[in-house]
Amino acid sequence: MISSISSPNSGSKQPKSDKASQSGNSGRRRPPQPQNGNSEIRERSPEPSTLPPQPSRGSRIRANSPEPSEELTAQDFLSDPRSAINPRKPRTSKIPPSKTRQAGKKGLAAVDMFDFPEPNRETVSSIASNPNSPIPTADPPATRGSRASSPPVRIPDTVIPPNAKKAPVSKPRPQASQRPGKRSAPQSVPPLVYATRLLILGVGIAVICGTLLSVVNAVSRSSVAAEEQTTTGQKNPDASDSASAAPVTGEVLQLNQELGALKTQVQVLATENPSLTAGVFLVDLDTGSYLNFNGDTAFASASTIKVPILVAFFQAVDEGKVKLDQVLTLKPENIVGGSGEMQDDTPGKKYSALEVAQKMIVVSDNTATNMMIELLGGADVLNQHFASWGLRATVLRNNLPDLEGTNTTSPQDLINIIAQIDRGNLVSVKSRDRILQIMRQTQNASLLPKGLGEGSIIAHKTGNIETMLADAGMVDLPNGKRYLVAVMVKHSPETEKPAQTLIRDISRMSYRYLNGEETPADSQVKIKN
Repeated sequence: MISSISSPNSGSKQPKSDKASQSGNSGRRRPPQPQNGNSEIRERSPEPSTLPPQPSRGSRIRANSPEPSEELTAQDFLSDPRSAINPRKPRTSKIPPSKTRQAGKKGLAAVDMFDFPEPNRETVSSIASNPNSPIPTADPPATRGSRASSPPVRIPDTVIPPNAKKAPVSKPRPQASQRPGKRSAPQSVPPLVYATRLLILGVGIAVICGTLLSVVNAVSRSSVAAEEQTTTGQKNPDASDSASAAPVTGEVLQLNQELGALKTQVQVLATENPSLTAGVFLVDLDTGSYLNFNGDTAFASASTIKVPILVAFFQAVDEGKVKLDQVLTLKPENIVGGSGEMQDDTPGKKYSALEVAQKMIVVSDNTATNMMIELLGGADVLNQHFASWGLRATVLRNNLPDLEGTNTTSPQDLINIIAQIDRGNLVSVKSRDRILQIMRQTQNASLLPKGLGEGSIIAHKTGNIETMLADAGMVDLPNGKRYLVAVMVKHSPETEKPAQTLIRDISRMSYRYLNGEETPADSQVKIKN
C-alpha cells in the first residue's frame, strides 16, 4: 500500500501556478488520468472523478499568491484519494472577499495597514494584453490584529489599462454660505428710518411735479398771450381803473411792489380832468417798484409805434438780413404828409438804411416810416415780431400817418419794449447803443422832458395825432437812478393843451418822487378845460 502512494503516477504533485494561469482556466484543474496499474486506487474510489466547484470571479486569486501548505498523510489519502489532486482548505480559514469595497488606485496601497505580496508580472502582462479577461483575486492573509472573528479584507490592486478612461472626480458641494445667488435675509428697518425715506421720496416727487406744472403753465400762458396779441383790437378807453396788481409785462421786468403814494397823486390829477383819459405805466429799474394806472389799456399809437419798428430794423441788421449802409430808394407811394421832411424830396432819391431809421425817430418822419415798413416785409411780418416780444396791444394795421388811430399800443407795451432794448434781449449791445442814441436825439421835447430837472437824460419817442397825445422813454436821474415811464392821453381836439399839461405834471411828480424830493400838497396843479 505504501509503495503505491509514492508511485510517480499517483497524482500527488500539484501543477505549477504559472502554467495554470496561462491556460485560460486558472480556476480549474483537470485531474490526471490514473494508469491501469493502479487497480487498488480504483477499487477504493468508487465515486466518480469530479472536479471541485469552480470558484466565482470575485474569489479568484492571483497566480503568484502563496497558498498555505497542507501536509498529506497516508490516512487521508486512503480515505479520500482525490485530496492528493486538489487538496481543500479548511472552511474556517477561508475568508470571502468583500464586495462592498471597490478596487482602489495604486496609490491607496501605500496607506493599507496589511502586508500584501507583490503581484506576478506575468499576470499583469496577460491582463494588459487582454483587458477583457477576468482579474484574478487572491485570498487575504491572516490579519495582524487581535480580533480573529472579523479580520479586515484587503482591497485588491487593480491594474488600469493604458487606454482606460479615469472616472470623473466629483467636485465638493459648496456650503450654504458659498452658494451663489442666495441672498441674506432682509434686515428689519426701524420705523423712523422708514418714515424718513418716505418723506424724502414724497418731497422729491412734489418738486418734480411742481417743475412740470410750472413749465406747462408758462407754455400755456405764452400761447394765450400770442393769441391775444394777434386778435385783440382797440379796447374801450373809457374803462375804469382796475384795483388789481400790475399785470405781467414780460420776462424782462421784475415788478416788486406798487408805488402807492405816487399812484394816488396821479389819480387825483386824472379825476380833476374828467374829459381826459390817461394811461400811465412807470417802473423803477433799480428796485422793481412800479405804477400802473390804466397801463394795459390800448390807445391809438400814433408815432409811438415807430419804437418797435426801430427795434425790428436793428434786429434784422444783427441777423444779416439788412445792412446799415444799404441803399434805399424813395418811391412815390412812400411819400405821405404829416410830420417829417422827406415828403418834400423828389421820388428816386437815395438814402442809406441807417439814415431812414434815424429820420423815423428823430423828426418822426412818416415817409421814412413807410419805407422802413416796406424794407422789413410789411405789417404782417412786423406784427408777428411784436407778438413774439410779448407786446399784447401793439398792432400795425395801416401805414403812417394813420390819422384815424387804427394802429394801437399801450403804456405797458411801450415800457416793455424799451426795457428789452435796455437789457439787450432783442438786439446786440452795439445795436442797443445805437437805438438809445437815436432816441436821445428826439427833437420834440414838449412833453416828458418838460417835467425833468437839470442833469436828467431821457431817450424817448412822442406820438401825436388829433385825438391822442403820448410820450414814452427811459430817464437817467442825476442821483444815478433810472426809470421807465409812458404816458398816453386820449383827448378831444379842443383839449390838446390840457393833455400836454397832464403829461408834464405826471413827469414832474415822478421825477421828484424818484429823485428823493418832497412834493408839497399845494404843488398839485389842477387842469381846467
